[in-house]
Amino acid sequence: MAKKDWRRLLHFRCTGCGNCCRETVVCLTDEDVRRIEQGTGKPAREFARFFPEEEVSMDKRDNFWIRFANRRAVMALRWRRNHCYFLGPDNRCTIYEHRPVTCREYPFNTTLSKTGAVERVYLSRAAKCLHDWDGRVTRKALRAVLRWNERQSEAYAAKVKTWNGRLFGRKSRPAFLRYLGFGGDSE
Repeated sequence: MAKKDWRRLLHFRCTGCGNCCRETVVCLTDEDVRRIEQGTGKPAREFARFFPEEEVSMDKRDNFWIRFANRRAVMALRWRRNHCYFLGPDNRCTIYEHRPVTCREYPFNTTLSKTGAVERVYLSRAAKCLHDWDGRVTRKALRAVLRWNERQSEAYAAKVKTWNGRLFGRKSRPAFLRYLGFGGDSE
């Protein structure tokens, strides 16, 4: 999309089709899990799932891959009946105020300049997004959520790296949740 053309994306409006909650695996950070636990009262083991490599289309070198005793996986929102665990019957997110930062950023992919200004925006193609063009998205909001996601992801990636470098101790999914400060028992 040409430099001028991306500005039209600032008129994006979500129509609530729910496709992004059906067609994507939403990776979680420990901050996402903590926010969801606090907002819903549900333990991590109820909504977090560890997806193995064969179930996720993600770069093999991504720093969200967690090494367990038997294989690698990423921590993501659990699915139920082919959609996100938290997608309601009305196609609305039932944890909207507590949703993962990745969901807050979607469907935008934003690039910032060296000065921190929004330089480029394009829509993700991870899911077929049935949007309208009568909304209002600010550059400030795009920049804020992108930076939030970057900070949160970097902190989580550092924890995953430390976990992956451990030579001793149980390398199970429940142990990983405990390592992050949550109760265990997740698949």
